[in-house]
Amino acid sequence: MKRTKNPKILKIATALITILLVAMMAFGTVYEKSHSSAQAISNVFHHPIAITLWALELLLVTAFILVERKRVRLWGWLQWTSVIIIFVGALLTNLVGESGTLKLKPHVATNSFYPGKSDVCTLPFRVTLDTFVVKTYPGTMAPMDFVADVRFSDAKDPVVISMNNIGKHRNYRFYMSDYEEDGSIELAVSHDPWGIGAVYVGFALLLLSFLVMFCDPKSRFREMWRSTFAKAAVLVLLLCGSSFVLQARTEGPRTLPRPVAADMGDMYILYQNRICPVQSFARDFTYKLCGSTSYKGYSAEQVLAGWLYYFEDWKKEPMFKIKGKEVRATMGLKGKYASLSDFLNDYGENTVGMMLDSMKMDDPRRAQFVAANRQYMQIVSLLNGSLLKIFPLKDESGKLSWYSHSDKLPIETLSEAEYLYIRKQPSLCQELVLQNDMKMLSTVFEKQKIFQKKQAGDILSSDAFFKTEKIYNVITPGKPVAILAILFGLMFLGYAMTGTNRGAVWVRRVNWLILLLSAVYLALLFVLRWILSGYIPLTGGYETMLFLALCVAVFSLLGGRKSPIMLHGGVLIMGFVLLAAMMEGVRPPVSYTMPVLKSPLLLIHVAVIMFAYALLAFALINSCVALLSRLFSKDWQSRALRLRDVTLTMLYPAVFFLVAGIIIGSVWANISWGNYWSWDPKEVWALITSVVYAVPLYLKWDDKHPMLFHLYVLLAFLSVLITYFGVNLILGGVHSYA
Repeated sequence: MKRTKNPKILKIATALITILLVAMMAFGTVYEKSHSSAQAISNVFHHPIAITLWALELLLVTAFILVERKRVRLWGWLQWTSVIIIFVGALLTNLVGESGTLKLKPHVATNSFYPGKSDVCTLPFRVTLDTFVVKTYPGTMAPMDFVADVRFSDAKDPVVISMNNIGKHRNYRFYMSDYEEDGSIELAVSHDPWGIGAVYVGFALLLLSFLVMFCDPKSRFREMWRSTFAKAAVLVLLLCGSSFVLQARTEGPRTLPRPVAADMGDMYILYQNRICPVQSFARDFTYKLCGSTSYKGYSAEQVLAGWLYYFEDWKKEPMFKIKGKEVRATMGLKGKYASLSDFLNDYGENTVGMMLDSMKMDDPRRAQFVAANRQYMQIVSLLNGSLLKIFPLKDESGKLSWYSHSDKLPIETLSEAEYLYIRKQPSLCQELVLQNDMKMLSTVFEKQKIFQKKQAGDILSSDAFFKTEKIYNVITPGKPVAILAILFGLMFLGYAMTGTNRGAVWVRRVNWLILLLSAVYLALLFVLRWILSGYIPLTGGYETMLFLALCVAVFSLLGGRKSPIMLHGGVLIMGFVLLAAMMEGVRPPVSYTMPVLKSPLLLIHVAVIMFAYALLAFALINSCVALLSRLFSKDWQSRALRLRDVTLTMLYPAVFFLVAGIIIGSVWANISWGNYWSWDPKEVWALITSVVYAVPLYLKWDDKHPMLFHLYVLLAFLSVLITYFGVNLILGGVHSYA
């Protein structure tokens, strides 16, 4: 009797400590938002109470392992050992590890680095900066990499240090951190010979334990696998190793005919430190104004042309999407949309800008006024010409830069004819518009592109690449695509919940066809964006959402044969993911990535996490159907048990992918910043999510209470939402760009 009772007590105690740990970590992220990262680490994450809770968790797990040692499989021993080693490694890092910043001036040797604001530590050798170069993308000022040649006093050859390329010397590791205009740099220094090694060993054992569990024929996962997915699950694991809506044209302001506007969009422009079609700039310009890439049936190029050549018509158009009641009240608006005239008072002054100038920096309304004022200033910047950098010119040194007609031009390298052409080109276009000579206007745009090719030469992309971007701009999905997917998904899921077999074959075929077309479409978008950006597009919110939607579509196709809910729910999940991708602020144009993000580890890290989120989304749908089946189905109990098996089969690999994603992210962080764990809000909530979903896998209370299990899975998805959206929108941190 004693043997069967102790494990139950240990389970309850472990669950309570786990709840306290999750609550502590969640509180720490909120505390960091209102204080600072250093204070959160000191007062919450590294507080003696927190360390005691972690120690108690390890002791309870150890006690449980020892009590149940005869029933524990090999993978259980490996997981227990790995967690112990990781904990010991983290302690070694905090007790004996050193970290700080090393400031280097060109050709000046130093051996001092700073762990804090006032403390000073001494290196056992001297470090000298020989050279430092900021490499930029061709024809732009966008940084591609930061490269420094550093020499150590007791080494013969210099060491090259750049982003994602650390310098190593005598167990010290040096990472590129910052630089100054005078050529000085700042390196992050890390000296942790014991902690990192122990943590990495723990990481390896933890991943190995999952793989052993997946291969163990007696593990619970294999039992669920055999009874649910079988062959379909194999395909899923192997996988892991714009549509646009025509809008009716209504009477609106004057603009250029669509073909002529398209010719304007066919020119090159320097936008956001990247050379791209004017079409790409026009789409982003329009989206920032009205939240869409078209307006009243006008293309983005027509909207841009309207503001340039028919300003009097367009200044009256209520196309500025204004957020915030305070802003709308200041402008005297009754609805959500404003015209340019609504920004101005009787004296022609920008009321939003004036209100913004009178606000304090900590005013909670400030962000909404800043957003509205940015829309107004975008029109001002367009009209004064500063946005239209369409003239590539070389200076005396041969360096290429892009100018607008109103910029200060390098007159020493320009002929008089070229100078007059640049200054007078906007006036010439405006004159042709007034004369309604659209044929000649198109000719001017074509000649402008010839001028650009002559001046920029090999810096410009090929015609095929240029056309690829224009195709990508056209097929990029909008909100109607996402809404349509959601409507279809609701219909399919509603049909599945009725339990009827009438028309089942046709419903499955239509469902399968939609998912197949969606997968092909999303894969095409992913590949096109990959080609245009020059890197695997997994570094931002919009890109990761598109990849997640692709994962959902493919997983639905592969798992739908064994689990109809995966097939029916896949369209719904995909629709919601695409809708999230369309949210304002996560729909950026193609751009160059930051140097620190150009790491294959980052791409693997994001992809693995997205696999986990896709599986967890399917688990959510399964649990929702199980809970609702109690209202619509007579055999809800048997259905709840079947869906529990399917959900568990998804949770095991999902938790593995979550853990693997955290480990890969930690290794990448250690390579890029010299710190494998910094208690950043995104890191903490990723850990919370993995813990939350691991609980039902290890406590195994779902056999007697399947509906309670489904309710838990439903509520657990809140941790996913907070990890992905809550951290980015509310808590911030170094992961807020993703």
